[in-house]
Amino acid sequence: MYVFPRWSTTLFAFAMTAAAAAYAQDRDPPRPPPHDPAFEAAMDDCWVEYGGEPDDPVPPDMMADCMASKGFPKPRHMPPPPPPRDIPPGDDDDDDFTPFAGP
Repeated sequence: MYVFPRWSTTLFAFAMTAAAAAYAQDRDPPRPPPHDPAFEAAMDDCWVEYGGEPDDPVPPDMMADCMASKGFPKPRHMPPPPPPRDIPPGDDDDDDFTPFAGP
């Protein structure tokens, strides 16, 4: 009968869980980035310049260009532009879609 290996494994797992819980309790919460009044003023100017409304916001690329003209570089995390669509207007590609291949 092997009682010792079972207890050592159980105690080791308990110790690792307790250590992880203690590490999680000891960490400081993340801090928000500091507010830059010049950046916020430039954002407001760009918003007013392009006439942004809550239901019709300013496109991100236009906002980035406006902010770059005011001396703030474009953010590196901007999403890439959508790929161009080569479908002529009025052509619906879903007409010839068949979910099953066969004769």
